[in-house]
Amino acid sequence: FLAPFDPIVWDRRRFEHLWGWEYRFEAYTPAHKRIRGYYAMPVLWNENIIGWANASKKGKKLDVDLGFINGRPKSKEFERGLEEEIERLNEFLKQ
Repeated sequence: FLAPFDPIVWDRRRFEHLWGWEYRFEAYTPAHKRIRGYYAMPVLWNENIIGWANASKKGKKLDVDLGFINGRPKSKEFERGLEEEIERLNEFLKQ
């Protein structure tokens, strides 16, 4: 997951040029106008930004809602990497 202000992401025109889809940080957008979520983090897989993740804590549980531009990758490597990233984020949020 990339932060919305990561150097790969912050230049929105370049982002759209490189990955072919529009990404906007929507935390300051009224809820009814949001497309991807309050704090959608771009998902980097291999060399591509393939979607976004919204994470929230519900009690002690981390809930991650994912969206994909061209569908969720079907490989076991992706699932393993995703689980690891979610666990890293969960550990970071415990601090």
